Amino acid sequence: MYQLKLVPDVAVRLKKFINSEQFSQKNKFSKSGYWEHFADQLSVDIKEGSVNVMGSSGFYISGHSSIWNRGIRIFLLVLKKPTRVLNWFAKYISLPRGLMIYEKAFDAVMTHADISEPFLSPYRLNHLELAKIDGVLSSSRKIKKHYSSWSGRSASGSIINQYYHQNILRKYYNKQENKVNTIMEIGPGNGNLPSVLFNDWRPVRIILVDLPETLAISISFLGSQFPAAKLILPHEINDSSLRGDYDFAFLTVDQLDCIKDDSVDLSINCDSFQEMTHEQISIYFKLIQRVTRESGIFFTTNRVEKIPCEPDSYNIEHCELPNRFSDYPWDENNEILAFEISRFIRLVQLDDQYLRVERIHK
Repeated sequence: MYQLKLVPDVAVRLKKFINSEQFSQKNKFSKSGYWEHFADQLSVDIKEGSVNVMGSSGFYISGHSSIWNRGIRIFLLVLKKPTRVLNWFAKYISLPRGLMIYEKAFDAVMTHADISEPFLSPYRLNHLELAKIDGVLSSSRKIKKHYSSWSGRSASGSIINQYYHQNILRKYYNKQENKVNTIMEIGPGNGNLPSVLFNDWRPVRIILVDLPETLAISISFLGSQFPAAKLILPHEINDSSLRGDYDFAFLTVDQLDCIKDDSVDLSINCDSFQEMTHEQISIYFKLIQRVTRESGIFFTTNRVEKIPCEPDSYNIEHCELPNRFSDYPWDENNEILAFEISRFIRLVQLDDQYLRVERIHK
């Protein structure tokens, strides 16, 4: 459970969203078995001046960065869940298949280390060239210092991963020549990547599309990180909302028609196509092609293969077809700018992920 501070106005509006038709409305296309299970475990408890969020998937909120807060958190964790602490130590002492912690993996990739397989091709990222770009953070130490300076939180593995994504996107967008105005992320979880992009790229508008249960988490997180930001919640969305002045707009999967054609500069999906139904994936690919402007960028990274089923799949055979990155409904008109097995992720987890960057062509 995480406790987040919210300004009173956002807390009141969040409560209205949770009690609204947009929160309880049945989706036009069903959740995958995976999210039928995990969405029910997400909860948001709004109190005066704060909100408690809880769940086991869909959000990865880092703890506060002060040594005192971290010490108290670790002490309480040892008392309440000693087995979890032992498992955590085991994970970092004996990682399987020679896997690395996020900090070491990030530093290895960004320095072109041999273990990162730094072979070059037109579709592979050149991390040495990437490190020269203005705004790119080339070491985990710099990420930790930077993230703590504006968020007040420590940079977890998930946050380091989001900064890696931002480093890649810096190749295609910069403040001088190719500025991004509007970003759309599908399935952003609690909003780690949007928070990093908003802090570093503003002024920028970010549209977040997700299940209502997860949006309640991202509204809480981003509302607490940026209390002065202008938010549009799902129950406040109408046909003209996204033409107005906002920082974050939160849309449920039933509100996709509110996003106008050619209104987005950068479309993103990280780690959630892999957990959707095939119908959902197809709908979102059509959305990306419709709303991303000509020559805009589509960035995605997802597992090479995943079956989006409930956790009991170890004991009960499930019949869902696997989601394979290579089988996504790619538009042949688009230009492939980068396409590789993520050399960062392959160093930190057993399941490989593809990473692909496309330039949209209508």
